[in-house]
Amino acid sequence: MARKNKRNPNPVKGFFASLLAGGATLLGYSLLFPFYRWNHYIIGGALALLLGRVAYIMFSGLDTSQKAASMEDLPLTGNSAVDQLVARGQQMLQDIRKEDEMIPDPELSEKIVQLDGIATRIFQTVIDQPEKAPQIRRFMDYYLPTTLKMLTGYRKLQQSGVSGQSARNTKARITDAMDVVLGAFGKQLETLYQNDMLDITTDIDVLEAMLKQDSLLGSDFKINTTTHAQGGAQAQQMKEG
Repeated sequence: MARKNKRNPNPVKGFFASLLAGGATLLGYSLLFPFYRWNHYIIGGALALLLGRVAYIMFSGLDTSQKAASMEDLPLTGNSAVDQLVARGQQMLQDIRKEDEMIPDPELSEKIVQLDGIATRIFQTVIDQPEKAPQIRRFMDYYLPTTLKMLTGYRKLQQSGVSGQSARNTKARITDAMDVVLGAFGKQLETLYQNDMLDITTDIDVLEAMLKQDSLLGSDFKINTTTHAQGGAQAQQMKEG
């Protein structure tokens, strides 16, 4: 597979391109619309600046695409332990992105982008609720660094030029393993919200039970078709007690 194209910034080339584009614009405008009045100079100058700017961006290789949300956008919490945790996660994700830049496999790169997004949401959840930080201990100590090690191995194997069956099988296994990693990362994110979802479900169960008790809920109406009766009853007893 062809290596992913990358644009190397070249501001000097962009500067000269902008001068040429601006000069050509002024010359062309003067031939079509001679400078008889002061506003002609303003219009010509504005067009020259505009096209010069476009030429500068095109030939200097500047990236004008919108930056995706990433770890760098995550705020500090003021909790030193959580902030250190997020900083360590940030570094590992940066290393994973660097490996991605050197991996010429678009399929694997797409999976890395998805992994980056899920991991960022995991850290954002911990920032919003620092008490959940202990829940990602294994994620931080094993899953994320092992994923980085796996991608580093893929990159080194690719750069080595080895093309035997064993190398192809190893790279294929790494690519397939990324699907497992993505599923595990998604499960980790879901687990962080498990108690929150349980609390919401319990509140709905209690509300439904109390509405029925007060004859305010008709038989043909149900808030949640998959209520957990036992959990709702226990929660109701706790509130009444």
